[in-house]
Amino acid sequence: MCRNPKNLDLFILKIKIEMIPKEERNTMEKNNIETIRHSLSHVLAAAVMEIFPDAKLGIGPAIDNGFYYDLELPKNLTPEDLPKIEKKMREIINQKLPFEKEEIPIGKAIERFKSSGQIYKVELIKELESNGEKTVSIYKTGNLSDLCKGPHIDSTEELKTVGWKLDKTAGAYWRGDEKRPMLQRIYGLAFETKEALEKYEELRKEAERRD
Repeated sequence: MCRNPKNLDLFILKIKIEMIPKEERNTMEKNNIETIRHSLSHVLAAAVMEIFPDAKLGIGPAIDNGFYYDLELPKNLTPEDLPKIEKKMREIINQKLPFEKEEIPIGKAIERFKSSGQIYKVELIKELESNGEKTVSIYKTGNLSDLCKGPHIDSTEELKTVGWKLDKTAGAYWRGDEKRPMLQRIYGLAFETKEALEKYEELRKEAERRD
């Protein structure tokens, strides 16, 4: 039994969110919400790289209710930075860019990411190499080339009807190790429709008011 009122509210919120209509969801894996959220994380990385060309990329998975990306940046982000990054993301989405997959040999991947200063990607690729992998997959979206096994949507155009927004930032140790560098994590919310996003935000505010 949940004795903590805050935890109870969050539990109730989770149940309510699961009841949000999902008419837009279909059974094709490439179009499910997890794939959409993961594709948005790549758009986030692409936007950050345009604003901060020297940024170093960590990882950017889909998560419950959205996505995030861990990055090493030349400055500490403030709440005022999120609208700028979000604007750049929407510009990228409007360009109708394809998500292009490329399979390349491990050695070539290491050279490519090392030459661009992406030390965290190099670390991940070398770990795959030590596990016996011979090739890795790279997804290209506009100017961004990212280490990723996918899947992704076909084009950023598919994100135009999705309900999403950047939510907050937080610190995150690389690979969860407090002895490793502290990166900046940018969180985003994402749902199948804009109406579903609005409903989620309403329910979250309701839960916060009860705290």
